[in-house]
Amino acid sequence: MNQIKRIAGHPAVRIAYFALLVGAAVYYLYRWGDRLPDLVAQVQWLWLLAALAATVLSGLVYSLIQYAVYRRLGARVSFWTTFRIITIAQLGKYLPGKVMFAGNYYLLSRAAGISNLQIGASFVISQALWMLTASLCGLPVLALLNPALRYTVLLLPLALALLVHPRFLEWLLGVARRVAGRSQEQPLPLPPGLAASFYVGVAGLYLLNWALAGLGAWFSLRAFGPVGLDVYPLALAALALGTVAGFVALFAPVGLGVREGVGAVILSPVVGADVALLGLVLLRGVTVVVDLSLALVSMVLGRRQAPSPGDDAV
Repeated sequence: MNQIKRIAGHPAVRIAYFALLVGAAVYYLYRWGDRLPDLVAQVQWLWLLAALAATVLSGLVYSLIQYAVYRRLGARVSFWTTFRIITIAQLGKYLPGKVMFAGNYYLLSRAAGISNLQIGASFVISQALWMLTASLCGLPVLALLNPALRYTVLLLPLALALLVHPRFLEWLLGVARRVAGRSQEQPLPLPPGLAASFYVGVAGLYLLNWALAGLGAWFSLRAFGPVGLDVYPLALAALALGTVAGFVALFAPVGLGVREGVGAVILSPVVGADVALLGLVLLRGVTVVVDLSLALVSMVLGRRQAPSPGDDAV
């Protein structure tokens, strides 16, 4: 294991891995290249910049959420260290299977001095509340879904609320320890601060995160012509449900095609098929640019600052 960590931490490996992810992202964006001329010809650049700004703010809020969860779990980590962990880990979604996302999250967190317990608990809490709030954002389009999806959206929040309950979370982490062959070690208890008020606060931040991301989706639609504010709840629901569907679809790198397909089905009756599809393709391009840019910034800042694992600055 130590040998693997030394190899993974080598600068040449990191640079090669980042280049691979950049190449994968460019390739998947290129697959939409037949529609790029339409985007360039029709897009209103002021609304494009607004979508870019909203997506950047959404990314910063997402990092803030992970920072808040890590701090509550007792990890001594700064916001900028968390920002670097999240932005680089996010690039793992551009490869099929989403395995590299979880792997990046684990390895970068361990490199920052965060324990296995804190990593596992934070990952479960973050992903559960992320999907729970996405389901809440999808309520405006509940009537448009088929009965199976409708009941899934309604029941998912209850199941996810159970998942983050401290007792169930301790049991789940215990199962993970046994699978990893560490059941003989003395398990560490979860921090006492995982109360309902904490989960409500994190869920509120996630709703803010989704609201900004939905604003980016609405701006992307607005870039192709007049779109009323009454479309915003549908744009938010389309983005939230499409993003979660793309994440669950392990075959689709970063949910490519799945998010656009789900979103187009929801938005087409309101804004038309062409605007819905072109707006979501434009948003995909914005998301790729933001993901790559934030990861690059975090890598540059990491080289200049080189914070220690015990850095407690915000």
